[in-house]
Formats: sequence, C-alpha cells, structure tokens
Amino acid sequence: PIFHQYSRLLIGTIAILGILDTAYLTWIKLSHNGICGMKDCEIVLTSPFANIGDFPLTGLGLLSYVAVAIMAFMPTLINPKTDRQRYQQIDNLTWLGLFVMGIGMTVFSGYLMYLLAFTIAAACPFCIASALFSLSIFASTLFGHNWKDLGQVIFMGIVVALLSILISLVLYNTSVPKGGISPSTPPQPGIGWQIKFISTAAEIQLAEHLTKQGAKMYGSYLCSHCYEQKQLFGKQAWAKITYIECAEDAIENPQPKVCKQANIQGFPTWIVDGKAEPGVKKLAELAQMTNYQGSTLFKYDRLLDKR
Repeated sequence: PIFHQYSRLLIGTIAILGILDTAYLTWIKLSHNGICGMKDCEIVLTSPFANIGDFPLTGLGLLSYVAVAIMAFMPTLINPKTDRQRYQQIDNLTWLGLFVMGIGMTVFSGYLMYLLAFTIAAACPFCIASALFSLSIFASTLFGHNWKDLGQVIFMGIVVALLSILISLVLYNTSVPKGGISPSTPPQPGIGWQIKFISTAAEIQLAEHLTKQGAKMYGSYLCSHCYEQKQLFGKQAWAKITYIECAEDAIENPQPKVCKQANIQGFPTWIVDGKAEPGVKKLAELAQMTNYQGSTLFKYDRLLDKR
C-alpha cells in the first residue's frame, strides 16, 4: 500500500515537528524560567509537574522525538539492493522500536493531558500539539507497517502501555513536593528548617517588589508557619525578602528587640505600608496588598490550601 511506502517519511516528519516543539519549550524552561508569553504555557512550565527532579520534562520529550526520528530514517542509510540482510534487520528492529516508543509516548502524553485538564487546569497549545504528535506517530506506526504476528504485537503493546502508566505515576509522585509546604521534622536548633522549594521568576519578581516597597516579615526559626511562608517563596526568592528574626537563640542575626519595638504579637507577621498583617499569606495576597504588577504565576500558592 502507498501508505506503507511513505509511513517512515511521515513518522520522521512528525518527529521533526515534535523536536522543534519540545526544543522550544525546553529552551523557554531553561533560559526564561517558564515565561513564554502565553499564560497557560507559563502555568504549565512553572508547575511542579514540569520537572523530573532537576531535569525538565520537556527535555524528556525532546529526547524521545530525537530517538523516533533516528529510528524512522535509519534504514534509508542502507542500500537494500547491496546489503539486503542488514537492511531487513535494521528495518524490523526500528519498526519494533517505533511501536514501543509510540505507545509509551502516547500513554505518557495522555496522562499529561489528564493533568493539564484536571490538576494544573491550563491548556498549553505546545503541550497539546506534542500529545497529538505522539498519537500520530503511534497511529502511523501501527497502520503503516505490515505486522506479521498481530497477536504478539497486541500483547507487547499492552505490556508497554502498563509500564508507561506505572512510570507516569512514579514521575507524578516524584514531581510533586512531598509533605506539602509544612515541616515534617523537628526544627534544627537555632536554624529551623531548610527551604526545599525552588523559586520561579514570578516569586523572585514579587520578592524584589516587596523589598522595594519596604515590606518586612517578622518570624521565628521555631515557627512552622513561618517556614510555610518561606516555602511559598522558594529558596531563591526568600533570599531577597527583608526578614526579621525574633528568636533570641537564633544563630543568624537574631533581633528580638526590634520585634518587641514593632509590637509583634505572633508569627509570622508582615508589615506592609506600616500596617501589621499577621499569618501566612498567599503570594497573590501580598501582590494585591502592594499593587504588584508583575507575573502572578506563583508556583506553590495552591499548596497552602492542602496543608
């Protein structure tokens, strides 16, 4: 059939489109910290699901499309007339590889679409395009080759699909911060808890804005709610916040007299425009209090409701 003759070319072309798509997203993720000019795109790229550890998820998609492109075009490097046996071996192996990759990418993309719809609640067009590319590669592989043992192919497809679901669930569990924003261990004497979350551009911009506006936070290293506030900002952004440590035995710059003079009644307490604002504040609240005009795609605000 004509479709069989050109199926590899079609698969390779789709893979190249996928490479361009995921390469762009990876570049945005690494160089612009998720800011791509489209709100839904930014929400997705700055969400907890955008990384596997320190590795961007878009990079995994890029590597997958590169692998598909290589397998799609590999047999064209061999002359079937002069090296028929080798050509047949490469052809069979790459079709099998394309089938496995197609199922895995389709299942994983389907799971990511579920997260976009029901967890992240954002419609990133680049992510949707990648999911369609993955589905097209799988369909072209399934119907673009004459599979001799269909039963074996179906069995292998089920196994690969189940493994892909399992891997997706594992990646999901590792991408979301465990334990939320609250501490799960006793504080270190004089230090408290180390901030675990990584800041995005939005948190850093807000922190810089709050400092320029003269906003300050009063707290104690023993205060778990103070730690939650720090977590909402993330490590990089929190370093830019004006923070007054009220515990006398704190190791780093204790200022109990300053806290007493400010009549601080509880921790944490924000002083914004001369007014005391006690309690943990979502970053969106702090932004509204100080007339912040920058990006409001704060990564961890939603976790405050789940503590």
